[in-house]
Formats: sequence, structure tokens, C-alpha cells
Amino acid sequence: MASTSGRSRVVSSAVQKGETSPTSRGAIDVHHHHGSPELMSFMASHASDRVIPVNDWRVEEAIADMDASGVETAILSQFTPYHSGTAAERQMVTRSVNDIGARHAHDHRGRFGLFTSLPLPSIEDSLAEIAYGLDVLGADGVCMVSSVDNKWLGHPFFWPIYEELDRRRAVVYVHPYTPGCCTCLVPEIPEYIIEYATDTTRTIGSLIWSGTTTRFPNIRFIFSHGGGTMPFLIERFLAGTSAEVVPGIVTKGKSPPFVPKQPPAGVLAEIRKMYFDTAQCSNPIALRALRDVALSPQIVYGSDYWFRTNAETMRGINSCNVFSEAELTAVKHGNAEAMFGAWPGSRIKAPGASTG
Repeated sequence: MASTSGRSRVVSSAVQKGETSPTSRGAIDVHHHHGSPELMSFMASHASDRVIPVNDWRVEEAIADMDASGVETAILSQFTPYHSGTAAERQMVTRSVNDIGARHAHDHRGRFGLFTSLPLPSIEDSLAEIAYGLDVLGADGVCMVSSVDNKWLGHPFFWPIYEELDRRRAVVYVHPYTPGCCTCLVPEIPEYIIEYATDTTRTIGSLIWSGTTTRFPNIRFIFSHGGGTMPFLIERFLAGTSAEVVPGIVTKGKSPPFVPKQPPAGVLAEIRKMYFDTAQCSNPIALRALRDVALSPQIVYGSDYWFRTNAETMRGINSCNVFSEAELTAVKHGNAEAMFGAWPGSRIKAPGASTG
């Protein structure tokens, strides 16, 4: 563990100086949940009909878990439940989550980046938090949930946010959340077992078939958990068309008339612009399907820490026999570094620091 920490300090110094990335660089984890006392208090004081996972995140334990598995940098993310409290309360809690994440990233330079949380459903407050997170805190992108008030991410309601994010060529990390339509559908099955993956799939379809991904082409979306069930539903996503998902083998989608409108370049082209993380899907069955559909350059490492350990996820992707050695290195950090254009966390500023 000591040698890993030593390498981290060397790499962090190189990042701050803008030097070329060393080949021995560790992994970038794009799916790492942190928290704040204000968020814990907010959740405890507001009853909810949704399952809202809370965690007991501690910075020292997080770094130890990262070091044990060769994770160099984790991008912190969390979200405020959009259906709880008042708009003012959500704005306050969201700001606290973003500030504490930036503080961790600043105090442990090179170990953490940050996705700015948004106080949805307020568009005005969300636009203000985008400016604060990206311009003041120097965050690496923003975090959104898969649906808000039974509106999935392709709904025009979100377009003012996308106009700003598209202008900034921003990274948007999408995490699932149980929509109001689908709480407690099967009482004995917790929502995060099936519904999380399903809602991710709904929002991918919403973004593509609403034309949002073609309308805002500069936004780089990352979807959690390998894109949910999307890789297994590719034949349905191809509805009305055909494509060589696997080279040399034509996959025909469902025939009209019961098909959605396909984007100009086809649904497969839109999917292959998106990014997908390895959290909760680091097994050969899921990863092989994801690699065939999305292609390996669009797959990035994600652990789902604190709810899963890096050791579990890293063991899975190292032993799955899905990726070549070069592809595995790219999944661990190369693909994410290329997407962000810089090492995550390199722009982070402490809350309250001068920007002059």
C-alpha cells in the first residue's frame, strides 16, 4: 500500500505540472459516492416513498480502498432527492455536497475529482449550480439522475440545462433513481436490484429517440452500471432498422409499425457516442455484451464505492477475459482521460478560494 501511495504523490505532482501521463498511472473511478452531514440530515428528516441508499463514507477509508486496488483517482458524486423538501432546502443540500466534494479533492490533490450535483427540478437553481461547480469549484462535469418527476432525460424540460452543458462541451454522469411511476412494484424486490438498471435504459432511449443526443452533440454522457439493460435490448433499440452490431453479423430490429423514430445516423451510432461504466456489471456476461454493443473505447471504470469495493470490481474486470491487455488499460484510465481531456481533479479549487 505504501508504494501505491508513493506513486499517487508522484502522479499528482505530474498532473499539477501538466506533464505527460506516466504509463504506470492507476485507474480512474467515475462512479464513487461520497456524502455530507447535511445530506444525511436531510434524508433522515424527510420521509420518502423511494429507496434512498445512504452511506457512511470516510475519506481515509476511501483512499485505503482505492490504494489496495490501484485506483489513482475517484470522481466523487452524489445527488439530492428531487422529490423531498423545498427548493431552497434542495439547493442548500446540493451546495453542501458539492462544496465538501471539492474540499476533499482539494485537500487530497490527485486522489479525487468531482461531478457537480444539481438541485433539480429547479432549472434556474441547476443552471446556477452548473456555473458554480464548473467555474468556481473546477469540477469535472455534472451529475444527473435518470428521471425527475416522471420526466426522463430526453424530455424538453431539461433542454435549458443541455443548452448550457452543450456550450461547455460538458461531461454528464447519469445515475439511476427510482421514478415515481415504479416504486414498490414488487414488494419483496428492492428497487435498486432491477428498477435502477431499467430506469437507466429508459433514459438512454429517451435521450436517443427524442432527438436530444443529436440536438446537443457536444455533451458526453456516462451511464452507470454498463447502461442498465440496454445491451441486452439492442434488438429492440434497433427497431425498424438493421445493423452489424458484431462485425459480419446483421442484427435486425423489430419491424414497423410499432417502432420509435430513429435518429438520422441510427441508434447504434448514438449509443456508440455514449460512455458506460463497469459498476455492478464487472462480470463476463454483462461486459461482453456491453463491449459488443458500445465498443471498448466507450467503457470506463466505475466501482460504485461505498456500496461496492474497488477490489470486487477490479477483480471482475481483470478476470472476465473480455478485453485485450491494451483495452483493459484503456478501460481503467485511458478512455476516461481521453474523454475528460485532462486528469480528473486537476482543475479543482477549494470552496471559497479566490478565482482572481
